[in-house]
Amino acid sequence: MSQKIIAAALDPVLALVYPPKCVVCKSFGAAVMCERCLRSIVPVAEPSCGRCGQTLGDAAMCGHCTRRTPAFDKARALGLHDGILKQAIHLLKYRDRPRLAEPLGIALAAFARDHSAELGNLKIDAIVPVPMHPARRRTRGYNQAERLADVVARELSVSMSTDTLVRRVNTRAQVGLTQEARQQNLAGAFGRGTKEVAGLSILVIDDVSTTGSSLHECAQVLKSAGARKVYGLTLAAG
Repeated sequence: MSQKIIAAALDPVLALVYPPKCVVCKSFGAAVMCERCLRSIVPVAEPSCGRCGQTLGDAAMCGHCTRRTPAFDKARALGLHDGILKQAIHLLKYRDRPRLAEPLGIALAAFARDHSAELGNLKIDAIVPVPMHPARRRTRGYNQAERLADVVARELSVSMSTDTLVRRVNTRAQVGLTQEARQQNLAGAFGRGTKEVAGLSILVIDDVSTTGSSLHECAQVLKSAGARKVYGLTLAAG
């Protein structure tokens, strides 16, 4: 009897013994992330900054973009870095749950379609994940931005490139740093890869954008290499 036949026969039994459950809320029924959790993602509140997509609150202008004009053309985020989305990103990054990239990536791609007018009408030549330093990748085992980018690229039928940008410096974590400290921490952290980008429109994917520093640094490298347009797309903002 072939392995496929054996696996097919065992699947119903395994489902009874180990029923699938959402890794975020632990409810049974969903293999990775349930629809209730996905629907619980809180969108970025309006009004939001026309450039970086962060919520403005009571401010007339985005403080991040006022202090430094971003190198990217526009950036948008699926939701706020809070609640279910924050929990899911934490699991994806720090709790060895790379499978979460699939449902989150699908949701991110759907968001991109719904907001295509803010992302160059999705006339994108390549999707590029924010790169991770090799040392950190060896520790974590994968780059969560790359996992997300792979799903988004598949859903949008655009090629995904991992040789466009490289991480030259193994910077300290950005968590808890001020905007100025984040900028200093990432200054010169990224470099050009082997892929040519002259004249291309690039969509850069990351998990979280707080001050837009990572997207800005990546966009600077891409623009200096001749990229025509650079857009940013992240799971969370804030």
